[in-house]
Amino acid sequence: MSLKQIDGPNDLMTAMDAGRILGVSVDMVRLLARDGRLPFMSTVGGIRLFRRKDVDALARRRKRERLKSARTR
Repeated sequence: MSLKQIDGPNDLMTAMDAGRILGVSVDMVRLLARDGRLPFMSTVGGIRLFRRKDVDALARRRKRERLKSARTR
């Protein structure tokens, strides 16, 4: 099974793809979306889709937060 290349900032991805980038489970991606920390759009069938640039921005924020908390320990 080959993975689709998602390169453009407005390319859409599933929760599974977003989870791979963020290093979290699909359930965690859903929680992040529900809590408003990860913007999404829904298809008519109810599938959440995430823009690449939103996922990348969240990944950068999470990395900064981890680094910051590691320095304060």
